[in-house]
Amino acid sequence: MPRSKAYAIYYKSSLSHARRYADAYQQQLVHQYGLAQVELLASSPDRSKDIALLQDWLSRNADAEHRECLVIGGDGSVNIVAQCAATMEFEISVIPCGTGNDFAAGLGIGDWRWRLQSEGELSRRDLGKAGDCYFVNHAGCGISVALQQLQSPRAKQVFGRYSYLLALFRYLFTRPSRRCKIARNGTDRKAGFDEFQVAAISRRIGGGIVVYAQADTQRQQIGFLRLPQRARWRQLNALYWILRQQPERSASIDFTEATQGSLGDQHATIELDGDTTSLQGPVNIEIIVGGLAVRRPIHHKNKGVSL
Repeated sequence: MPRSKAYAIYYKSSLSHARRYADAYQQQLVHQYGLAQVELLASSPDRSKDIALLQDWLSRNADAEHRECLVIGGDGSVNIVAQCAATMEFEISVIPCGTGNDFAAGLGIGDWRWRLQSEGELSRRDLGKAGDCYFVNHAGCGISVALQQLQSPRAKQVFGRYSYLLALFRYLFTRPSRRCKIARNGTDRKAGFDEFQVAAISRRIGGGIVVYAQADTQRQQIGFLRLPQRARWRQLNALYWILRQQPERSASIDFTEATQGSLGDQHATIELDGDTTSLQGPVNIEIIVGGLAVRRPIHHKNKGVSL
């Protein structure tokens, strides 16, 4: 392979098996393509530091004919890489190794070994933008932020993606005074409140929870889902239809599609792809059609596939 090819492996350093996967891929790439070096980029607890690390790799390889980053982690790891991919063109290959892995699932990726066996095919994926930041699955506030606090690292380790559902059940039985309140229009609190707002470009969030059942690769829309403050039994009705993967059938849920909109109010913290950020609402949301260059298994075709 010519020297103008540049590869990096960004992996979740807190997971021991992620490092093992990274070593396997590094050896494969060096052996298969005769590369002198494939850079291993270990994640840190500091989101901005990791983005800077990736930007440095991209800058040092600015003249490379081909740049590809293998992301070994979950949706949060993919989100960090997407902050760079949105403005600096390079390809992404996702190796699922997180709690939810919704982005990988949308690409038909379930086995961490898939990229060892094939280069796959290149496709374009839509990207969401929240203010000056980006998301690959969703941006949310209210309940989705509260769930981060209700999930312990131990629960994630033991229950995996089901830890999101367990946290959701815990939330449903908290005292009303401790539930989330988001002004419906972002500023006027007299207009009523939501407990949950999400802008999604993928079908699933939170380890398989369906919030945008109509999402597919051709739709080029954002699904805006809002859960108004309701009595507990109405919330359980919404949860029932969400678990049935038909949230649009619940009378307790407001759902619209658009290419842009707004999320949160001035008191709401915004989470992106399951990770809490420093973003505060209200924040403008828009879609960037084909904003990501991603590789996927060849057998999983782009047309009409749910995200």
